[in-house]
Amino acid sequence: MSKDNKIAQLKNSGEADKPHYVILLVEDQIPDKVMIRKQVLELWPDAEIVPVTSISEAYETYKQNNFNLILLDLNLPDSLGPNTVHAIRQFSKSVPIVVLTGLNTDITVSEALKLGANHVALKSQLLDEDFKNILNQHVQAES
Repeated sequence: MSKDNKIAQLKNSGEADKPHYVILLVEDQIPDKVMIRKQVLELWPDAEIVPVTSISEAYETYKQNNFNLILLDLNLPDSLGPNTVHAIRQFSKSVPIVVLTGLNTDITVSEALKLGANHVALKSQLLDEDFKNILNQHVQAES
């Protein structure tokens, strides 16, 4: 179904008032992907989550969509550490990035934020209510 058809269907069903977020999930680990997806859909049941496993795949997908939020793992097959944020910021200047990492060092957090991340969250906190608050705080509303 095309995006225009989806919008028309939402308007006809009276659900056009509800936010419809499109989220780019850049994560290569399947268990993490499943847990992140579950948490996002609990918060926004109508969210469209577009999963990719690498920076190169994220770039190709980004060119074809308008995203409200990017959820980003720092360790991917084609990028490692805080420079992963820099790689995303090369093609996405304004979409909020929430980094999800298993490494909580001051250097990792500081570098990720300096390179353009809006927030750094630990993967161990994905099930906490705080994670949902972080998503709500950083999602970019559709214009």
